[in-house]
Amino acid sequence: MEEIIKTLTFSSIAWQVITPLIFSGLDILTGYIQAVINKNVDSKVMREGLLHKCLLIVAIVIGYVVEYAFGLSAVSSVITIYICVMELMSIAENLKKAGLDLKVFGDILKNKEDK
Repeated sequence: MEEIIKTLTFSSIAWQVITPLIFSGLDILTGYIQAVINKNVDSKVMREGLLHKCLLIVAIVIGYVVEYAFGLSAVSSVITIYICVMELMSIAENLKKAGLDLKVFGDILKNKEDK
């Protein structure tokens, strides 16, 4: 697992922070677009979604604090990579709900829905 994490290193700390924020923004955008397409825009769902995104930012900050305070390498990287994968899956789900089925994620989403 440690070798996988080493190969997924970011080019800089800035990109390690910016990348999950970009993916979160794209998740918000695709979620809103699919809600408009499906005619089910709900301000309560949007508000909760934005609050969840704020918690992801808090998780990234906690990862950095733990990493630097305790000298544990890769804590923030693991958290960031997890958030990026989670956001990519959510974007794929939003695209599928909007009618754009990406076959790349099809099997992964199918397995997730079966559980």
